[in-house]
Amino acid sequence: MQLRSLFPFAGVLSACLLAISLAGCHAAQQRVLDDAKLQEMAAADEVKFREEFRDGVSRLMERISTRMDQEGEKGLTIDILAISGGGDYGAFGTGFLVGWGNAPGAFKRPDFDCVTGVSTGALISPFAYVGTDESYKAVENFYRNPKSDWVSMHEPFFLPWNPSFATIPGLHRDLDGVIDRPFVEKMAAQSEKGKLLLVAASNLDLSRQRYWHMGPFAVEAAKTGDLTPIHHRLLASSAIPVVFPPVEIDGFLYADGGVTANVLVRLQPHSPDGFLQTWRKKYPGKKLPKVRYWVIFNNWMQPPASAVQQRWTEVMSPALAMSTRSGTMAEIRWLAAEAMYVNSQFDADIEVRVVSVPNGWKAPVKGDFKPETMNALADLGEKMGADPASWQLWCDRAMSNTTEAEKGLAEEKGN
Repeated sequence: MQLRSLFPFAGVLSACLLAISLAGCHAAQQRVLDDAKLQEMAAADEVKFREEFRDGVSRLMERISTRMDQEGEKGLTIDILAISGGGDYGAFGTGFLVGWGNAPGAFKRPDFDCVTGVSTGALISPFAYVGTDESYKAVENFYRNPKSDWVSMHEPFFLPWNPSFATIPGLHRDLDGVIDRPFVEKMAAQSEKGKLLLVAASNLDLSRQRYWHMGPFAVEAAKTGDLTPIHHRLLASSAIPVVFPPVEIDGFLYADGGVTANVLVRLQPHSPDGFLQTWRKKYPGKKLPKVRYWVIFNNWMQPPASAVQQRWTEVMSPALAMSTRSGTMAEIRWLAAEAMYVNSQFDADIEVRVVSVPNGWKAPVKGDFKPETMNALADLGEKMGADPASWQLWCDRAMSNTTEAEKGLAEEKGN
C-alpha cells in the first residue's frame, strides 16, 4: 500500500522533536526478544515456511493433475493472477477484475489456479480466489464506498509510544463485514479444489518477506468460526509502516508486504522444490502445460510529472512511492526474464502480461481514500478490463530467444 497525502505534515518536525523529549517520560510496554530467542524463532519459522512452500507446490500439482484427467492435456492452461499494492488505487484493480469478466474470447477472465496479493492487493485477492461474478462485484463495491472512519489519526499522532500515526477501526470493521464466515466457507471450497491463495507481508523482526497459503486457514476457519488468522494476515499485508499499526502474528511483528516486494510473482526455475522441477520429476519428458501470468499493477508505471518543493515533508512521499514503484517494476521484469529463460531452455510456453493505471491518468481530487478518485479508478478499470488491448505482453514463446535471459538465469544457478 502506498502513502501520498494521508496526513498533514505541517509542524511535524517540531512535533517529532517534542516527541523525542517526551519518549523517556513514558513507560511503554516493550517486546522482549533476546538474540537467542529470536534466532530460535527464526529457525522454526524458516522450517515452517519451507513446509508450507512444498505443500503449496504439491497442492498445485494435484490440481493440475486432476485437471489433466478431467480436461485432457491438450489446451490445458495454468492461470496465475498477481495483484500489487497501491493503497486506494486498488479500486482500479477491483474495477478491472469486474470488467475483465466481459472480455472476449481467450482474454476473458479465467478461473485462476493461483492468486497472489500484496498490501491492497492482499485485501482484493480473496475475492479473486473465490472467483464468482458476485465476489468480484462485492470487492469493487467495497472500494467504491470508502468510509470516513477507515483511517483515524491518533491525537496527537506523533507520540513515539503510539504504534502508528493512525488506527483503522472502520477498515477493520468493514473488512470483517465482507470477509465473514459464509465468504470464508467459499474460500475453503476453493482450497479443497487445490487452488492457491498467497498473501505476503514484511516481517519487521527478521527483515524479510513472508507469505502464507491462505486456503488452509480458510478451511480451519470454516470449521471453527475463528476468522482472526485470516483477517490478521490481510491487515498485516496492508499495514503501511508508521502510518497504520503493525500486526503481531506468531510472535513476529509484520507490516506492509510492499516494503519487501509490492507484487508477489515467483517462478524460481532452479529451486528443487519449485513447480518446474517438481513437474519434471513427476512427469519426466512431459511438456509443461501453458502458463499465463496476469499481473495487475495498481498504480502508474510512470506517474504524471509534478513539481516537488524543497521541503522534506513534500520530498518524502514521492520518494517513497518512487522506490516502491521501481521495486515493483524490477520484480515484474525479473519474472519476465525467468519466463524467457524457462521457455528457451525447457521448451515451455509461459506468458507474462501486465496492466496498470495509464501513465496520463490523473486523480479528479487530491487526497487518499477519496470516493471521487476511487470511483473514477473503478470506472477506468472496468473499461480497460473488458478490452484485451489493455494488457502489455512482457513475455511469450516468440520473445524467448534471448541470450540475456539465459545468461541471467545461468548466473543465478551458479550462485
